Amino acid sequence: MPKIKIITQLAEQFQLSEEDPLFNSAIYPKSCGGGEEFKFLALYGDAILNLLLLENISRNGTMNSGHITVALHSFHNDDTLYHIAKNLRIQEVMEGRYKTTSMTKNDLKESVEALLGATYQKNGLKSCKEIVTNLVQIAIEKNFLNPNPKGILQVLFQKKNLTIPKYESTRVGGPDHQQLFQCTVTGEYEGKNYENRSDILTSKKEAEKDAAKKFLAELGELKLLENTFFRV
Repeated sequence: MPKIKIITQLAEQFQLSEEDPLFNSAIYPKSCGGGEEFKFLALYGDAILNLLLLENISRNGTMNSGHITVALHSFHNDDTLYHIAKNLRIQEVMEGRYKTTSMTKNDLKESVEALLGATYQKNGLKSCKEIVTNLVQIAIEKNFLNPNPKGILQVLFQKKNLTIPKYESTRVGGPDHQQLFQCTVTGEYEGKNYENRSDILTSKKEAEKDAAKKFLAELGELKLLENTFFRV
């Protein structure tokens, strides 16, 4: 069993009690034997998280709908929520209680949403606002944000009715079980041709993200967009 202190801290972070049935349902995914109650709470939390993030973003009147969509995704995505779950030690609580070895990344991501859904059921929207603000601060301080650079780049080009950048990934070495890739992204932006090449990475997806990030850095847009969103 995990230390009682870890369980208590997790419950308190979501303004719940460790004996509360809602709290227990929110840390009981299907892989541990849980069922519909967990999924129901996660769906509630998913909707509430989007609502409260959108409320925060909308305070900044300089962002169009495309930028807002990208900004939402920079926080509300599998990678960021997974890292938040690990930081909150949710996995330790689950594994200690249910002795599971089959927990997935999605289970942990959904557990954050389910706990937020449980907070809403128990304490209402005001408590959820406080918790979401705290979660965003954790993501900022721990550098958990995953802003989807390909999506940001696409939004910038679409906004100006430009042809979407092209990505070309090439295998550059490594054994078959650990292939290495490099990606080049090209595009014309405001009359200037750009070409950015990724570092050598272990998947095409990561190489494309890295190339897009370098493109955004050259345009001076990635940091600006992140800073615009996270004014909590």
